[in-house]
Amino acid sequence: MRGPLVPGWLLRPGTAVSRERTSGSRARWSTWLRITGALLLAATGAIHLGLDLAGGYGSIPTIGLLFLVQAATAFVVSAVLVATPRPIASLSGALFALGTLGGYLLSLSVGLFGFHEVVTGAGIASGLMEICAFLLLSFVATSTEVPVALRRLASARTVRVLAAAVALVASSVLAVELSQPSLRGGAAGTDTVTAVRLPRYGTVLANGRGDTLYVLSTGRGSQGACSGGCLSIWPPLLVAPTVRHIRAGPGVFGRLGLIGVRGQSQATDNGYRLYTYAGDSGPRQGHGEGIVSFGGTWYLVRPRATRALTTALTAP
Repeated sequence: MRGPLVPGWLLRPGTAVSRERTSGSRARWSTWLRITGALLLAATGAIHLGLDLAGGYGSIPTIGLLFLVQAATAFVVSAVLVATPRPIASLSGALFALGTLGGYLLSLSVGLFGFHEVVTGAGIASGLMEICAFLLLSFVATSTEVPVALRRLASARTVRVLAAAVALVASSVLAVELSQPSLRGGAAGTDTVTAVRLPRYGTVLANGRGDTLYVLSTGRGSQGACSGGCLSIWPPLLVAPTVRHIRAGPGVFGRLGLIGVRGQSQATDNGYRLYTYAGDSGPRQGHGEGIVSFGGTWYLVRPRATRALTTALTAP
């Protein structure tokens, strides 16, 4: 026969019924936190998959593959978290979220595999989700009975304090990066556009460092707009604030100029804004030629073009 139902706040601490109710409440909270963490990880996977397939990130060597790996892993880890309450699953999810967050912060600051991220809404959302998922899953991993091997490393309280400290540091770094100018350029500070020869495409435009330059065309001589995540893949050719004119190197006959963008100056050729490509790992490369993304097609630039309609160089 069941005993009388007594509100939890009337139960004496330490009684069997009190311990049972406390344990049940803790289990329910752990379940909700675990599922929430799983959903957050799945959401970050969806964001990375969308950026890779539709956002143009898939065209970047190494980074495109990493985005696919992150998305697939996020979906698998999320499914495992929903299916099992084991602490090791929550711990794995927390470490995965931390690793993904670390990669994002590196790409924002010093760069990752030569790729420099710019601040975008999708990136901010993904970063915040990863911080929350890390915190929630770290708490879940230490709120239930953990393996003896983990208990020997640190107590549950110590792990939670460390997780909170890591989340605070990550949030601070993210806030600092978000406060920086969101427009990063290719070889910023150069004031010369020159001509270089590529084995396949012939002579094309490059910046003073030799990085090949591109324009975005929507067809019929009109140029497309590059903003947000596009700037991570196609960094604009920016110049120093003191530069007032772009110098033309030998063999360059186009009309060079400057156009203001977010308080900075971007170089143009025959009215087209000039960009570099994150997929070119060094000077004199043309891996971006013919890529269709961000509402148009990316082309190398003819150094002898004197009109907008003949600026783009199509592949032979």
